[in-house]
Amino acid sequence: MAAREIRRYLYLRTGQLVPIVSASSKRPSGRSIIIGHKDQPVISAIIKGDAQLVDSVKSLQPQQYLLKTVPSGGESVLLVVGGDPVGTLYAAYRLAEHWGVRFYLHGDVVPDEKMTLSLPTLDERGEPLFQTRGIQPFHDFPEGPDWWNTDDYHAIIAQLPKLRMNFIGLHTYPQGGVGPEPTVWIGLKDDVNPDGTVRLSSPSSYMNTLRGNWGYAAKKTSEFSFGTAQLFERDDYGPEVMFGAMPVPKTPEDRNTVFNRTGQMLKEAFGLAHSLGIQTCVGTETPLIIPDVVKQRIRSEGKDPNDLAVVRELYEGMSQRIANAYPLDYYWFWTPESWTWGNPKDREVQATIDDLKAAIEAAKNVKSPFILATCGWVLGPPKDRALFDNILPKAMPMSCINRNVGFAPVETGFARVEGRPQWAIPWLEDDPGLLIPQLWVGRMRRDAADALAYGCTGLLGIHWRTRILGPNVSALAKAAWDQKPWNPYLGKEIVIPDPKTAEGREGGNVSAFPNNAIADTEHGSLYQTVTYDMKAYRLKVPNGAYLVRLQFCEPHYGEAGKRVFGVTLQGHRVIDKLDVFAAVGKNRALDYTFPGIEVSNGILEIQFDGIVEFPCIAAFVVQGPGVTRKINCGGSAVEGYEADLPQSNVDNRPRDLPAEDFYVDWAKTEFGSEVAEPVAKLFAKLDGGPEMGIGKRREAYLPRPATWVNGPGGIQPDSRPWDQVQKEYAFVDDLIGLRARVGARTIPNR
Repeated sequence: MAAREIRRYLYLRTGQLVPIVSASSKRPSGRSIIIGHKDQPVISAIIKGDAQLVDSVKSLQPQQYLLKTVPSGGESVLLVVGGDPVGTLYAAYRLAEHWGVRFYLHGDVVPDEKMTLSLPTLDERGEPLFQTRGIQPFHDFPEGPDWWNTDDYHAIIAQLPKLRMNFIGLHTYPQGGVGPEPTVWIGLKDDVNPDGTVRLSSPSSYMNTLRGNWGYAAKKTSEFSFGTAQLFERDDYGPEVMFGAMPVPKTPEDRNTVFNRTGQMLKEAFGLAHSLGIQTCVGTETPLIIPDVVKQRIRSEGKDPNDLAVVRELYEGMSQRIANAYPLDYYWFWTPESWTWGNPKDREVQATIDDLKAAIEAAKNVKSPFILATCGWVLGPPKDRALFDNILPKAMPMSCINRNVGFAPVETGFARVEGRPQWAIPWLEDDPGLLIPQLWVGRMRRDAADALAYGCTGLLGIHWRTRILGPNVSALAKAAWDQKPWNPYLGKEIVIPDPKTAEGREGGNVSAFPNNAIADTEHGSLYQTVTYDMKAYRLKVPNGAYLVRLQFCEPHYGEAGKRVFGVTLQGHRVIDKLDVFAAVGKNRALDYTFPGIEVSNGILEIQFDGIVEFPCIAAFVVQGPGVTRKINCGGSAVEGYEADLPQSNVDNRPRDLPAEDFYVDWAKTEFGSEVAEPVAKLFAKLDGGPEMGIGKRREAYLPRPATWVNGPGGIQPDSRPWDQVQKEYAFVDDLIGLRARVGARTIPNR
């Protein structure tokens, strides 16, 4: 395959179709490209006599490769050698990149202009920085794999080895909300057929136009506006596995059909993946949520669905079904999403631990052919993100996505995990921005740099879309192999400050409400920005007694009971259950003043305890012996208040690393060398951005004309007047000004 791919891309670049010749221990005469893994006789014959080259080839490990031009028989030959067949395939695609071809999830980009047929002079050794590299396409929206059929999976999977990636993993939502999804079947072994089909199933579905959930309204395609109804053959649109069963299968037969079609689709998709050296993974959330239909089945046998022994039986059935239905390398368990922002009780954490132990026992009982792993919204519970490292077998990989839809860096808890595979999963895009372009090359580099520094063995990217993510995917893929040109932290220890002794805020996110008119205050701008979901604020101050004024408002919720929290000063509870809306209503200032707060250790600490949802504060003031500090939480310096304090429990390096060198190469491929430099400068300025939301990015960053509210279908446009935002879109005119300089265009090729 490596030989055929090299010939294909050489033909696309030169217009000449070169022959492929099988060689045993002698190479063909004339200029040649010699392709094979390190142990093949023809490779040994050519490198014989060059001790240094022999050592270099023989030392190649699986996935590694060598591209080297060497003299042989009076001619030059180009060696394309892998440590194993997969490494050889990677070498072939890397050679195509030297010919100007670029690879993305959506397809290839091949320059229009032809090159001269000649052998390049190369001396390159490829060794991955992460053993596991790939993607985690996320279901649940109408922008991602919910729509994919077998051909779509094949198209995406076939691009992964071109990106030198070797992993694809899928998450499965349980019953409730947007689930259950048919990616993973839940049931007992007795309901599984030898071919992996099932005899009893719960209702399940992927996104379709008749389903309607989380911000989307169900609608017949014949009622679509502006002529788009003409694009559809019938009144529903969705993935092929759902044909005839939309919005949700109702009969027992249809329920089984959806799961069986999905199993067949994954069998064909994952079969291709394995043939290309790609590992596959699916999984569910933990503790296991048992569908109602399955609960009825369990109770009909006189068993209790809440019994851990019954949960183990279900995991046995799920494992058996997967083993019969499609090839799989890993099954991962997603930690509860509520752990991202909440503080689970000890019994909730224990429930997850018990669930994992039941699954491990089940895998042993049925001799599962796949490895168990953890994933999820967080690495572990807030009290100890690395907790599972001390509980689970070391053969189980641990992984998680970044918090705060990717605006937070890689989880620092990875640095405390030892002796097991661990996979960082940055967001290639954040879901509130699925309506617009997102440029995160600098962020991908920062996340890859952190993952390497924390000792991660895997680097994956979570995403929905494909084509629009071209730069992001490319940057992440490249960062999994080489970081020397751009990583200033390479080889250096990353020290995370101790939040207990550092000034700043521990955790938290910021948000602005510039259009909210705030009542009961003459300083409304202070209350239009807030910090929420923080654990504490800490100030370094001289010892002594202080007056502390805490300034609150409720800028988001419109009813009582939605946000309730407590506040502690210097270890003493000063506010027990604060519900700002219940106290004064929405968009009204509410201040509390506490005199005589003693500081004896040089740190004044304000702690927040979330009872319902996130704690939230607008500003605070600390006055004491020769010290007055005023902090505008969530905002910049205003009205004598300092800007919000940075997080103290993370290093405060830039969220985005420089990306102009990446965009030079990208722009050359996309637009041509004539405008590569100015386009790269423009896109490098647009890349990244430190904050979420509309109207919060500096002029240099790509503006967000829309976000969502109450789900991805609830489009919330930027409501600011055009005269306020016009300058943020000046880059469009800059691009138009370069149009005349664009030479030979590039054409995408599948």
